[in-house]
Amino acid sequence: MPTLALATGQAMQCEAGLGIQGDVHAHRLSPRQVLVTLASELQALRIAPGALGENIVIDCDRPDLFRPGAALLAASGVAIRLTMFCEPCRHIAHLRSDLASLLQRRGILGVFETGGVLRTGDTLELIAERYPPLPSSPYQKFLDFLPTIPRGRVVRYLDVTIAIGADTSFVRALPGYIKRSLALAASLSLPLHRIVNARGELLPFIPAQAALLQAEGVIDRSDAAAVDLDRYLWQGA
Repeated sequence: MPTLALATGQAMQCEAGLGIQGDVHAHRLSPRQVLVTLASELQALRIAPGALGENIVIDCDRPDLFRPGAALLAASGVAIRLTMFCEPCRHIAHLRSDLASLLQRRGILGVFETGGVLRTGDTLELIAERYPPLPSSPYQKFLDFLPTIPRGRVVRYLDVTIAIGADTSFVRALPGYIKRSLALAASLSLPLHRIVNARGELLPFIPAQAALLQAEGVIDRSDAAAVDLDRYLWQGA
């Protein structure tokens, strides 16, 4: 699927809590549903619009207020919550030999709090500090995400990486995150037992996972080895 951006005369259909219709990043768990970039940064970097993978380019007379936690509101009713900086990665490595020069300049990611239609030339109101920004630490994002997994549902490693806004290669770090969090599970109400692997199999390093999932009605036997993902997989509200 493509990353979609507005061209002259086009419209963008945005769905609350999901993303841009037809865009590869549209996902209910993701904090990366849209990438907004400042026109002034593209000009300063001498990078053509679209090269950074952004969906929306805006002019802004107060770039100091364009930060994670701000809101962008359109007259059409579309509301975007800016969540986190989109840091430079391998996908744009061809643009700069020194990716560090693009730190906090690629743009800011966001989610759609309210849906609707955006068109080229629409005016967006920037409201600073409307929301709390997401933590910069991937581990803290992981801890914050866990309590949102509903009782009686499970997520896979891949779903966790999407929810914390990490690259899919980050799945390799998740077993370490889980083991690191076991001692905190009770005090912070972390439902680690609701994480399974890509095939729905239980994880051998989570104590009493089968019993905990049985108590939630996800599996019917304490010796079950896997969850029926067709019935119990959760990918956002």
